Amino acid sequence: MDNGISRATAATVLNSLKSGVVPRTGLEYITVGRKSEIQALLQDVSIIEQGGAAFRFIEGKYGSGKTFLMHALRNHVMEKNFVVTDVELSVDKRFVGNKGQGLATYRELIRNMATHACPDNGALQLILDKWIGTLENEVVQFEGLVPGHEVFDVRVSQKIYKITSSMEERVNGFDFGKVLASYYKGHRKGDVDQQKKALRWLCGEYRTRTEAKTDLGVNLIITDDNWYDFIKLFADFVVKAGYAGLYVCMDELASLYEIPSRVGREYNYNKLLSIYNDALQGKASHLGIIISVTREAMEDPVRGVYSFAPLKSRLIDTSIEQEGVIKMRDMASPVIRLDALNPGEMYVLLEKLAAIHGKLYDYTPGLEHDDYIYFLKQQYGKALDGEEATVREMIRNYITLLNLIQQNQEVSKDEILHARQA
Repeated sequence: MDNGISRATAATVLNSLKSGVVPRTGLEYITVGRKSEIQALLQDVSIIEQGGAAFRFIEGKYGSGKTFLMHALRNHVMEKNFVVTDVELSVDKRFVGNKGQGLATYRELIRNMATHACPDNGALQLILDKWIGTLENEVVQFEGLVPGHEVFDVRVSQKIYKITSSMEERVNGFDFGKVLASYYKGHRKGDVDQQKKALRWLCGEYRTRTEAKTDLGVNLIITDDNWYDFIKLFADFVVKAGYAGLYVCMDELASLYEIPSRVGREYNYNKLLSIYNDALQGKASHLGIIISVTREAMEDPVRGVYSFAPLKSRLIDTSIEQEGVIKMRDMASPVIRLDALNPGEMYVLLEKLAAIHGKLYDYTPGLEHDDYIYFLKQQYGKALDGEEATVREMIRNYITLLNLIQQNQEVSKDEILHARQA
């Protein structure tokens, strides 16, 4: 049955999954389960659209689908006219550090800005140009002026000033607005060099205040200490530029857990706490933040997020258990814990992947109910030998099976299935 997926998207999906990474496109064709988690996150999106802020942790074991869920949400909010951005935290990109790791995180977030019209990152200049273009169109449409008219630039400049001055009440908003105005002046004069300087400042690439003062007339630069203020300013600005808000995805919070120094870990956890409090206390608007973290990195009492008491008190799980089994879970909790997909959900996923594989290679895999059951039993059975059957590994094994069936159509699928699982 044709599921509507293009062959190009099918190739992206299968190649990504076979490599153990989450595809950037086509997630809607392979999403199964996670109904309550997705509903909770979509509720957050509604709050952000209305001017609020949201902050969530997605917690789960390796291969449980944390990154998948995060990217699925990223694609969804992009379709809803959000600016989205993402970063993979690492040794070099943290919340704060003595070697500029916080600033490195900020720079990556700005580089990775994406929109529906520019989904592959690098959208900052497009956002700025759209903002200016919208204001110019307003002057044309509502005031009857055309580019080249003696007061056209004056009226657009007045609109620019009204927007940038409205940001002055926010922390560091005066300088942020001044740089936006400088970008517009470069646009109006055709001064590409001035626009580049403004972009460079917005991207956090100025190293000294003196240089920024000389080039742009501002006394401030973006640093390890203040970078989050500018994420909030961007969330405010993109709404003024015609978008629904800013959605920030951060993967691999476990990198903080791996910091060898206790002081270094707590320094980062404290910065994380301030960002969390800021978002939840109404000090940010039109901003969503979602962070993935492994269960160990979250709950380890010595090195994990829960080792930092102020964070633990805010994030501790609020589920209700009975005889060790979770019966009810508060989906409004800041931490969404992912369990592995159950066998029924995995069955549906296998069907979907077979259809996608058939579409890509123009053949019929011919797998039936008993084949899916056999494959799943073999995969789950590995746990008896001390191996954990993660969704990621099961999918990789399954795509290998599909490849073998497609590449050896002269051999019966039963022979390949049983040989593969032997």
